[in-house]
Amino acid sequence: MLPYLAFTWQLTEIHGWGLVGVHTALYLTEQDRPPLLLEKPLMSSLRPENRDKLQSLLPPYDRAMSLAAQHSGKTLLLQDIDVLHALGNGFEAGPASERFRGRRNIGVIAYESTRFDAAVLERARQYDKIIVHSTYNRRLLEEQGFTNLGYALQGVDSSELVMPPPSRRFGDRFVIFSGGKLEFRKGQDIVLAAFLRFHARHPDALLVTAWQNAWTGVGMTMAESPLAPHPPRVRDNRIDIRSWAFENGAGEDNFLDLGFLGRHQIAGVLADCHAAVFPNRCEGATNLVAMEAMACGVPVVLSANTGHMDLMESRSVGGDVCLRLDDQRPVPDRDGSRIGWGESSVDELVDQLERLYTDRQAARARADRAQRFIRGERSWRTFAENFVSELQ
Repeated sequence: MLPYLAFTWQLTEIHGWGLVGVHTALYLTEQDRPPLLLEKPLMSSLRPENRDKLQSLLPPYDRAMSLAAQHSGKTLLLQDIDVLHALGNGFEAGPASERFRGRRNIGVIAYESTRFDAAVLERARQYDKIIVHSTYNRRLLEEQGFTNLGYALQGVDSSELVMPPPSRRFGDRFVIFSGGKLEFRKGQDIVLAAFLRFHARHPDALLVTAWQNAWTGVGMTMAESPLAPHPPRVRDNRIDIRSWAFENGAGEDNFLDLGFLGRHQIAGVLADCHAAVFPNRCEGATNLVAMEAMACGVPVVLSANTGHMDLMESRSVGGDVCLRLDDQRPVPDRDGSRIGWGESSVDELVDQLERLYTDRQAARARADRAQRFIRGERSWRTFAENFVSELQ
């Protein structure tokens, strides 16, 4: 029997955490075991069909909040419910975890900071079980002596990635896509440096990005880049992506940032792209944007480090599914918080882009395998089934 579950994070289709919650909630609701929400869902962000299916979760949420208000300042024990606690780097929990505890308390985390000092370990050990979203995260916890671990790889929703015909909005240009919020960890500086070298050889190349970051402070970590001498700036409470790219060598004729992409826009943008590149320095999970590109049949280049390693191969499709960046140098690490991070080679990324540019047939065959792999093995439904199973 499925356990009764409560979520301490917000359901939304804007970011990865929200998608984990949405698709797990959809699965549990289908099983007639709807979860209890302990943070108000952002219903306006959900696609109409998902909003309709999850509308019934609002009244129990309202009742839980009313009960909490009656006992302000106290931690409430939900005796018959297992509470899933969303954890950030350092195993820090959110406000809902201070207000509610459960029959069992299960930590859910995709972390990039690998500093396991005494305080971090003490926070991690308070959970009956910890669920992670990559073999990278699982291995590091095993090395710290944890045995109460579960593991579920995130996915995509094929129903929202229906590929339209290419719009040819970019004419005959060779379009390279890069997505993910601008920050040092995501490696957009590596993308830009490699693209500029590639563009010098191939003036028909165009870099199309979705790099906006709602957390401007996180975006400012790009100031650490060894490749982009000009750090980003915030203007009108948003990172000025265009100015950052232009100050570091891009131009109006070869760079286009699309800002925030809605879920309904992703497939249409990717339909016009010939490559997608992700030289990320670290991924605690498996990189949702990269999986969406693969699911849409775009040839993908991935850094061979951390959570990306769970996307590198699939025995079921009979061949490689991406081009790898295997030249991984250590990233400067002052306090042990970047174990396993990798600095991808700009030269190797340029070489891999050259392979995609010159051999379109091989690129297409590899992308077709990747599409079968992601759509066949890495769906959100499969994730939810595995996730709930690991909670037993």
